[in-house]
Amino acid sequence: MNNIAETKENSFPRDFMPSRATILGVARSGMAAATFLDNNGCKVFLSDCGDAGKIELMLAANKLAHLPHEAGGHTERALDCDVVILSPGVPSDIPILKQAHQRGIPVWSELELGFRMSCAPWCSITGSTGKSTTTSLLGRIMESANIEHVVAGNIGLPVTRVAPAISAEGWVVAEVSSFQLENIDLFRPRVAAVLNLMKNHLDRYPSENDYYNAKKAIMKNMADNDTIVLNACDPLLAAWSRDIDKRIRITYFGANVAGNESVWVEDNRLMARFGDIRGSIANLSTMKLKGEHNRLNAAAAAAMALAAGIKPEAVGRGLCTFAGLPHRLEWVRTIDSMAFYNDSKATTAESIRCALEAFDANVHLIAGGRDKGCDFEA
Repeated sequence: MNNIAETKENSFPRDFMPSRATILGVARSGMAAATFLDNNGCKVFLSDCGDAGKIELMLAANKLAHLPHEAGGHTERALDCDVVILSPGVPSDIPILKQAHQRGIPVWSELELGFRMSCAPWCSITGSTGKSTTTSLLGRIMESANIEHVVAGNIGLPVTRVAPAISAEGWVVAEVSSFQLENIDLFRPRVAAVLNLMKNHLDRYPSENDYYNAKKAIMKNMADNDTIVLNACDPLLAAWSRDIDKRIRITYFGANVAGNESVWVEDNRLMARFGDIRGSIANLSTMKLKGEHNRLNAAAAAAMALAAGIKPEAVGRGLCTFAGLPHRLEWVRTIDSMAFYNDSKATTAESIRCALEAFDANVHLIAGGRDKGCDFEA
């Protein structure tokens, strides 16, 4: 099967520009979508449930004060449009969206809009934990290979702000959340990864399966010569693999899966069986990230990089020069032989478990936050 680097020219462009758009939710993603659409001649209306004063300040800060908008709720005016763009923090089941569907008005996530307005192929990462680190690792690998790219999405940079500027020869590396995947239509990553599936966001989804199915949508439009990268150690993903379209290339990470393309760790060596590649592709003894979970993240990023046509040498350079992300097992300082680490991005029980297992010494855990329905039983 051809690799993705050989088939990019068949994928794009996707150039539908709406003439009238309503944006629900005016936080970071909504503002980015509004700016992009406004700059490209679309008539934009913004609707938010928040305080009018705060929204007007946000619009002014983003040089969008000239746009018509409403606050304190969504009215009939929000449906006077060709398409509704939904910010990820806005639930998909609110009444105004049900009315939009009844009237045949498309509802897109900001992710879908960014995809449609870009001409580059996409590498997209989802999962319950490890998304931001894996996304950043893949971006670092592309940087080490001197490949045009941008790292965006749920990691903090809206795709509509940066993806349209990347050429067809580059890549958009996007972290995508279940919220963003709820309202996609054409979104099709050429390389995608599902890192793991764990109970999460039960404050938004009626059941675990609803949450998992939202993640599964990342594969909705994948087809010939696309690659899905799956965690070989996750039983739920193993079950998924049996039902995946046969046209999609499956690559596993985390274990050597007999008869399948795989990327895994043996001692300190990152091993691969992918296309013509056999054996060690990187020495992880110099990798700066702590913990076995980060070795899994490295294996996932490496598998995606190989699928994108990147040479093993660049994969190794990228993995071993990445210093980590803020708030993710980030060393703060050592006082009286006590090392302090900031892991405030650990927002699930599984993330906390992985962080604790990264240390051999006794750990004093300080934890808190909002209950999302996770199980903290040891």
